[in-house]
Amino acid sequence: MKPKVFSERHEKAILEKRLKISMRIELRKSILRMMDNYSSWDSNNGENMSLNYVEHSMLDRRGWDKLQWWNGEKFISAQSFSEFIVKGTPSHVLDAIELFIEYLNFKRHPDFENDINNLFEIHNSSIRYFQKEFYIIDSAFIESVILKQAQELLQTNQFRGALDEFLRARSAHAEKNYKDTILYSNHAFESTMKSILNIQNKKTGELIKKICHGGLIPSYYESFLNSFYEILCIVPTTRDNEAGHGQGKELKSIPPALAELSLHLSASVIVFLMKRYIEQNPPKAKEDEVPF
Repeated sequence: MKPKVFSERHEKAILEKRLKISMRIELRKSILRMMDNYSSWDSNNGENMSLNYVEHSMLDRRGWDKLQWWNGEKFISAQSFSEFIVKGTPSHVLDAIELFIEYLNFKRHPDFENDINNLFEIHNSSIRYFQKEFYIIDSAFIESVILKQAQELLQTNQFRGALDEFLRARSAHAEKNYKDTILYSNHAFESTMKSILNIQNKKTGELIKKICHGGLIPSYYESFLNSFYEILCIVPTTRDNEAGHGQGKELKSIPPALAELSLHLSASVIVFLMKRYIEQNPPKAKEDEVPF
């Protein structure tokens, strides 16, 4: 079974209007030009095979006869792929891009991903593409240095499990799903420790003890160990008390400020741990690099 595309992954949040996406016309036109530049063409008839694949895939998934766009009252058939990208529902446009990347030669993925994220950044969009999926990051947090740094450190060091969970935490916050914000923030925190320690089957408390007493923190920090341990414990405690257990007969309301605290606290701890890990495990220089 093929992976779900953006609108399918976030169908409930979109229907409940918890996830709102917008795209400027200039961004849409830039996306269209980029897709055209990265497309594969049939040398015999000059057809754009990449966009043909995307169009047929969209029709198959949506059950449409033609590509469509919403005029505010009803769906209108698009007269061309270009019109679909320029006027289409943002979530469907993101679907089309994910399908386009699926068809794209894997060797060109890194360049396309970098270029598409640069476009979103240039146009002040909260949309970002990581690890084969689009994420909507609350615009208020895009400029957060600590969140951005945690994300980049996890990505650079290929902590894929932790990165995926951290991105889902940010996406959940954008959807105002505060319960999942807390859960995924803590999952990211746990996965980071597991990757650093190369341990998979330990509880959070045991991981924290090994992090604190396994040499990751230098000896001159020993007077700080107990306080540091308490800071690290805040996140698992939040998870256990607020979102990690059964909710009884009534759904508990997660305060937005608590979700925000969990997200930022996890990011801060992840940045600290990753920097210490990199200090102790510096990247090896390539053979052709001059060592000075």
